[in-house]
Amino acid sequence: MYKLLVIVAIALAIVSGQIGPIAQSSYATTTLRQSQEPSEAEESGTESERQSQAREELSNAVGQQENANDAESKDEQIINGEQNDNENSDDNEEQVNIDKAPVAISDGNVFVVWFTDQNTLNSNSEVLFRSSTDGGTTFVDKVNLSNTTDADSINAEIAADGDTVIVTWWERNATSIEPVTRTSIDSGQTFGPLLRLATNGTVEAPLE
Repeated sequence: MYKLLVIVAIALAIVSGQIGPIAQSSYATTTLRQSQEPSEAEESGTESERQSQAREELSNAVGQQENANDAESKDEQIINGEQNDNENSDDNEEQVNIDKAPVAISDGNVFVVWFTDQNTLNSNSEVLFRSSTDGGTTFVDKVNLSNTTDADSINAEIAADGDTVIVTWWERNATSIEPVTRTSIDSGQTFGPLLRLATNGTVEAPLE
């Protein structure tokens, strides 16, 4: 468009007689060359634009690399956090799997119950009981309260009131898990039969 305007201006100058015949060719050539060649300002502006574009591309590349580094760092933090959580979870599981030995105290007597489960199904774990009549100074021999060969006896609990001692636990096998209980009315010297506790709260026939 700029070149077209220059040519039109030259033609008008020739027609109006402002440019002599001799100088017409030189003037036209010089004018066209000047119109075709970029000015210093244009060259400076173009160079400045190129530098600005180069700086912008470099900045974008640096930003992308930083984002990639940040993403990688976050991924490492997540992985490390998951590993720490797994380690903590393993520690908690080990603590949960530690067998408990609940205690009940009544009239100076101390009663202790525990179970020997090894966290392995059908390992024939049992519920054991010991009692003391001198405040825990000495204990009589342990008694196997569950003595079941077809199930694991787990999660034993105990309560006492006067001469009555009640021990409860769960019988678990490959197909079921149910609560059971045995009761003593002579401070743990003897226990009644092992009773199944039905889901409706009634007491069913004792296990054979």
